[in-house]
Amino acid sequence: MWELMVELESMAQFAAAHDPESQEADEKTIRRWQELFGYSYSEAAAKIESHRRDICRNPVSDTHWDLVHVEKEAQGYDREAYEHACQLFVSQQTRTRLTRQDLPRLVHQARAVSNRYLLKMEGPLHSIDSIKAIPCLSDGDTGFSELRLIAGTDDSGSPANFCIVDAIMKHSIEKWLSSTNSPFQATFVRYSKADKALSSASHFPTIGRDTTLPQHRLVSDSAPPSPAQDEYPVWYFFYGTLVNPDVLRRVLSLDDDAKPPIYRPARITGGALLVWGGKYLALVDATERSTVEGYAFLVLSSEQEDALRCYETDQYEVVRCEIRMLDNDTAVKGLTFRFIFA
Repeated sequence: MWELMVELESMAQFAAAHDPESQEADEKTIRRWQELFGYSYSEAAAKIESHRRDICRNPVSDTHWDLVHVEKEAQGYDREAYEHACQLFVSQQTRTRLTRQDLPRLVHQARAVSNRYLLKMEGPLHSIDSIKAIPCLSDGDTGFSELRLIAGTDDSGSPANFCIVDAIMKHSIEKWLSSTNSPFQATFVRYSKADKALSSASHFPTIGRDTTLPQHRLVSDSAPPSPAQDEYPVWYFFYGTLVNPDVLRRVLSLDDDAKPPIYRPARITGGALLVWGGKYLALVDATERSTVEGYAFLVLSSEQEDALRCYETDQYEVVRCEIRMLDNDTAVKGLTFRFIFA
């Protein structure tokens, strides 16, 4: 009975503070939700209104927001969007009704899963089977039912195998190694890659273009925007270190005796190049007349694209662009990496 009274009191306080006139979202909020969740303009507006009307939702507490707001704001979230992200995760994890006490546990799992690491396969952790044999690990603990090997190179440039683990699994492995008094130190490298969330209902995201403006929206009889999320092969516009054939060969794990990567001189509009970290070129939005010259490269598969996204890290995101080939003055629909301002 006491828990019921607490719940009712919480709902009453939420309802009292609920302003019905603030349910309609502004342009900035709609764009934020489009970028974070891949919604179309109309979907984002409807989701925000539905979220604000739901007085029974589980709000993120002040204490919890204080703990995560710096990290989440750097990723583009405000408190309302983060609350929606938590609710999406909960709905994916269970179809049963959750109590308020369930939310902190699931939010913790969501945050842990979102932080991933590459574990180098060596020593007592030399294979997938050796990891699965660790007593304290289970699919329920990690959220990963299948682990797979990823070929790569270590800091010395030598071939090495890795697998992707989450923060919960990383902690469990370290705890197990400590309990066995093993002198072995596991090698973990934070795994991050450029986000790719191309809308199928709009041109979002496109370099230098606000796709919510009327002149950039799709009409009902328009063909689906291109490139699509899983469309291959696909042209990418490169600038910075990726225009170096040796770098690209290493990123894509191309054999030394393979043909050198084929670049085509190209230009895009709507962007500009800045320098961050004192040495890295970063493509950012600019006016529609602003141009950037670089090179186009045809990415053949999702495996190649994943390698490129990991190389760029989560400091960048994949966005659409129109690539004009300078060798024959033709244009193609393609993709490029846009810098994310933290």
